[in-house]
Amino acid sequence: MSSLWRRAEVNPLNGKSFTFPLFHIWDDIYSTAFWLATLGFFVAFFSWFAFSPLVPEAVKADLNLTPDQVTNSNLASLGGTVIVRLIAGPACDKFGPRKVLAALLVLGAIPSGLAALVTNIQGLEAVRFFISILGGTFVPTQAYTTTFFDKSIVGTANAFSGGWGNLGGGVTVAVMIGLYQRYIKAGYSPHLAWRLCFVTVPVPCLLLVAVIILLFGRDHPYGKWSQRHRLSCLAKDKAQVVDSGMGHQPEHMFLDPEHEPAPERVDPKASDSESGKESSPCPVVEVDTAQSEPLTFAALLKILADLRVWSCALCYLLTFGLETAMDAALPGLINTLFASETFTITDAAYAASTYGLMNLFARPLGGIVSDLLYARFGLHAKMYWLLATALSQGIVMIGLGVYIDKDKATIGGVIGFIVAIAITGFAANGACYSIYGHLRPQNIGAVAGIVGAGGNIGGLLYTLIFKYQPGVRLPPSPSHPHGYSSLGKKFWIAGLFNAAAVVPLFLVPLGDAV
Repeated sequence: MSSLWRRAEVNPLNGKSFTFPLFHIWDDIYSTAFWLATLGFFVAFFSWFAFSPLVPEAVKADLNLTPDQVTNSNLASLGGTVIVRLIAGPACDKFGPRKVLAALLVLGAIPSGLAALVTNIQGLEAVRFFISILGGTFVPTQAYTTTFFDKSIVGTANAFSGGWGNLGGGVTVAVMIGLYQRYIKAGYSPHLAWRLCFVTVPVPCLLLVAVIILLFGRDHPYGKWSQRHRLSCLAKDKAQVVDSGMGHQPEHMFLDPEHEPAPERVDPKASDSESGKESSPCPVVEVDTAQSEPLTFAALLKILADLRVWSCALCYLLTFGLETAMDAALPGLINTLFASETFTITDAAYAASTYGLMNLFARPLGGIVSDLLYARFGLHAKMYWLLATALSQGIVMIGLGVYIDKDKATIGGVIGFIVAIAITGFAANGACYSIYGHLRPQNIGAVAGIVGAGGNIGGLLYTLIFKYQPGVRLPPSPSHPHGYSSLGKKFWIAGLFNAAAVVPLFLVPLGDAV
């Protein structure tokens, strides 16, 4: 824990930190890189989901939208992200994640500003499609932290940057609704009020953060992206010594275990005087000195043929994909179940924001546990943790669907299931992006793009399930004395799909990944 406040301890073989200096912001490039990546992703998610809390009431009424048109606009808000993530991955390997992150924020600000000009469903779908460019920022965010943090701690770094960035999707509910209501109280018409919200907050935030990233960020621990291959002669000598199994462990260097279960790691902060013994010779290990390379056709074929990459992509499809669909579906579900004179659509939106706000700790938890398991048991433990959390999400989803269909659901019970789905699914998200950097370390951007694109494809699939299984809720009648509800059907169907897809992944070998 004390390393959170101390300067980063650096692996001299690759320039990456194997500690997590979260609060040492003032003079530490690793802490700065983490916070810039997180801030960029936060404002991107905030702006990407800015429409979600306004569509069910303000935008729907202003544009005279049908429920089916609302769902179609939600689908449009996911479509562009798949393409952008696939492009952003190789771009990160070529130009560096910092520049790609800033460029996407600027590009996303343009359609966010044009949102004020929307007058019909076609314009709404077009604007939301291009705003989904911002969803592509997840790839450079994760590539950015992976560039600065060693694989011993990268799960924690990626999970915190991804989780706290995802908080933007929860915070936007309170901010956009609150801002909309302020404009209404100030005398603006609903037609104008929701449009002013986009010009007031998302656009300035996106542009400001892009400038901050370009001014204060660094491409790579060695400086510019073009300098990423610059290793000192001393570091090269150390790498040769370790690869040959000779000598002692260099100070402040993390060595990946070659065999499992992993041997205990030497504490770099412990001195010989504290232990009373000389350092023992280090084991023969494979040292990670790989740096990102531009994607070639040969490398792309190897990535596409790698089942481990597709396993991570499928897990992210099931977990983050569900998250994006749930963010859009939960306000309507809660409003349908509990609407009354004292419980409005605004109250439903605030209750639904509980789900996104779980990213405050749930996704970081997934990364932290992943790193702890890796230190003790190796990479297989990371993968089993990912699969266990992803499978648990599916099981809880089935439970939510069955609970709602009993037609005795309470607001407390529904939120309880939502919290459980969030914890398991978000932890799986964090675990997923603690693994991808182990698979193809010379093309982390490309792999991050494929895995990230899987998440948005999952969002489309889950949204389609929700669209074609909307369900109904009927009051008590002669045929149904206690009432009838099929609102939960889409959730248990999604849960069954989730669980069935995870189980075969337990059989995928990890090969030479360490």
